[in-house]
Amino acid sequence: MEERITLNHRYEIIDKVGGGGMAEVFHGYDIVLHRDVGIKILRDQFIQDRDFVARFRQEACNAAGLSHPNIVNIYDCGSEHDIHYIVMEYVVGRTLKEVIEENGPLDYMTAVRYATGIASALKQAHDHSIVHCDVKSQNILIDTKGVAKITDFGIARAFGQPANGPDKNVMGSVYYLSPEQAAGQAVTPQSDLYSLGVVLFEMLTGKLPYEGSTPVEVARRHLESATPSARRYDPDIPYYLDNVITKALAKNPRLRYANDDDFLADLQDVQERLLQEARSGANPDKWGHHENPQPVSQQTMVISKTEMLDGILKPDPQPAPPPEEPEPPREKPSRFRTKKWAAIFIGAILVLCGIIYAIAGYSSGDILVPDVQGRTIVEAEAILKKSNLDYTLTEEYDPKVTPGVVIKQKPGPHARVKAGRKIQLYVSKGAEPGVVPDLRNKSLADATLLLHAAKLSLGKVTVQYKEGTAQGAVLSQSLKPGSKASPGTKVDVTVNISDGQTVVPSLSGMKVSDARERLTSMGLSVGAVKEKEDDAEKGTVIGTDPDADEVISKGSVVTLIVSKGKKEEAKKPQTAPETSSGPAASAAPKSYSVDFTVPGSGGAKQVKIVASDATSSRVLYSGSMAPGSRFHQQVTLGQDASVQFYVNGTLVEDRSL
Repeated sequence: MEERITLNHRYEIIDKVGGGGMAEVFHGYDIVLHRDVGIKILRDQFIQDRDFVARFRQEACNAAGLSHPNIVNIYDCGSEHDIHYIVMEYVVGRTLKEVIEENGPLDYMTAVRYATGIASALKQAHDHSIVHCDVKSQNILIDTKGVAKITDFGIARAFGQPANGPDKNVMGSVYYLSPEQAAGQAVTPQSDLYSLGVVLFEMLTGKLPYEGSTPVEVARRHLESATPSARRYDPDIPYYLDNVITKALAKNPRLRYANDDDFLADLQDVQERLLQEARSGANPDKWGHHENPQPVSQQTMVISKTEMLDGILKPDPQPAPPPEEPEPPREKPSRFRTKKWAAIFIGAILVLCGIIYAIAGYSSGDILVPDVQGRTIVEAEAILKKSNLDYTLTEEYDPKVTPGVVIKQKPGPHARVKAGRKIQLYVSKGAEPGVVPDLRNKSLADATLLLHAAKLSLGKVTVQYKEGTAQGAVLSQSLKPGSKASPGTKVDVTVNISDGQTVVPSLSGMKVSDARERLTSMGLSVGAVKEKEDDAEKGTVIGTDPDADEVISKGSVVTLIVSKGKKEEAKKPQTAPETSSGPAASAAPKSYSVDFTVPGSGGAKQVKIVASDATSSRVLYSGSMAPGSRFHQQVTLGQDASVQFYVNGTLVEDRSL
C-alpha cells in the first residue's frame, strides 16, 4: 500500500476531490483532532510567484476570522517543502453548479432558502469589511443536510479596492460579475449582492442572465444589456420573487439593494408568501402560481351589460314626442368623448415623439463607447481597438491617480458614436511637481511613481502589520498630502506587511561591517559580497540584491555590492586644450529625459531601470509596476549615455541617449 503524504506531521492527504485555477483540493484527515478536513494546496506553477502565494495566504486570513453556518470554516494554514496549504472544514456534498446541472432548476422555496443562507453569510463577511468578489454557484457547496455553504475567499478585497489593482487578473467568473467589477471600478458589498442575484436567477431558471461567445462579450452585456426577467424562462415565477431578482441585478448600485439587511428582509418576505401559498394549495409543485378570478362574476357582468343595451335599444310602446330642445344629459357624453379623443391624440403624439427621439439617438452612432476610466493606457487602447474606436491623449496632473492611468474620457461611457471616432483620454501625470501626493492605500511601487512625478523621492520605509489593510499598502506618510515641498525632498512611508516580512533597507555609503549589523538587526543575513568598479569610496556599499525597499521574508539572504574604486585611466600624452566645439565639449554631462511604459498585460511586473555612461551606472528605479504604467525621470549623464530596461529580470530594451 502506498504511504500517504502527511503535512507537518498532522494532516494526512487521502485523495483529490477537486481543483480550481490556483489550487487543488484534497480530502484529508487531522490525526491530532481525529476529524476529516479539506486541504487546499497551491498549484506547483505558482509557488515561485510571490503574488500568488500572498493571495493564497490572504484567502486563509480573510476567511479564518469568519464563523457562520453558511461559510466553510478555515482551521489552519501553513507550508512545508514548498507546499503551501490551507486546512478547512470538510463538506460532503456537491457544488450548487453540479446540483443545477444534474437536476435542473430548483423549486422556489429551496432556491430562496439557499439564497437567504448565502446572503446571511455575506452579511457577516461585509460586517468584517470583506467583500468576497467571486460569488458564484461553483463556490457554493450543498452538504448532505441541504445546507448551502460559501467557500473560496481567495480574491476577496478590502472595501473600495479597485478591480484593476495589483491582483486584477484574478477576478470573479465573468458570468457572475457585477457591472462595476466589469468596468474596473471599486468593489463594494453591493457587488456581492449583484452576484448573488445572478445565482438566484440561475437556481430558478437553470440559465444565466447573460451569455456570450467570449468573456469580453459577457462582461459587456453585464454593463450594457437590459436586465432580463426570470419569468421569461418560467412564467410561473411569482412577480414578487422576480422583482427581488431584478432589484439585485440593477446595473446602477444606487438602484440595487443598499445593504445585506434589505436583501435578507425581502428574501424572508418571499419565503413567508411562498409558505402561505403552499398551505393554501396554490400550485404546490412550484409555490408561485396564482389562479385566475372566478369566471362567474365576468359572466354576470356581461349579462348585465346586455340587459342594459336591450333596455336602451328596444322601442317604447308609446314613444313620447321629441323634445323641442336637446336634453342637457346628452352634452356630458359629448364632452367626455371629446376629452377622451383629445387624450388619445396627445398620447399618440408623445409616443411618436419618443420613437423619433430613439431613432435619432441610435442613428447618430452605431458604436457604444466603452468605459476605460481607471484603466492604464495599454488596457484602454486594447478596449477601444476592440470597439473599432481610436483615441487621443491629454496628460493632466492628478495627485490621486497613478501616472499612466485614464482619469476621464470624452465622449463619456455608453455614448453612441460612429466607428473610427477618436475618444479623448485624459491621462494622469501624477501629482504636480512640488505638491506631496496622497500615498495612503497605494502600493509601494505606485507611491514611488507618484513621488517621482512630483519631483520628490522615497525616503525611509518602515513596516507595520495592520489587520484589514491590503498587504503592501502605504499606511502613513511623513508629509501631509497636498502640502508643498522642494524638489528632491524625501517622503518617509510606513507600509503594511505580514508579520513574517520586512523591507530591504538602503545601505548605500555604509561600510560592510555596518551594513551587516543593520541587516542582522532586521532578521536578515548577508550572503555574498560582490565588488564593482564605481566612483564611490572603495569598500563602501553601493547596492544590494534584492534592491532597497523590496519586501522580502525575514531570514532571507541579501547580497552586498561594494565599490572597488574607479578603474585607473590610461595615461595619455598631453595635448592642447580642445575648443568648445571639440571632443571635450561633447563629453560634458547632459540632462536626458527617460520615459518607459511597462509592456504586457496581467498582474504587476518587476521593473528595473539602469542608466549608464562611459564612467558609471546607477539604478533609476527598481520595484513593481502594473502593465501600462509610465515611468518618467530626468537624469544627468556623461559621454556614451544609455539606459537599460529590465522586466521580470529580462532585458527588454537597451536605449542609447
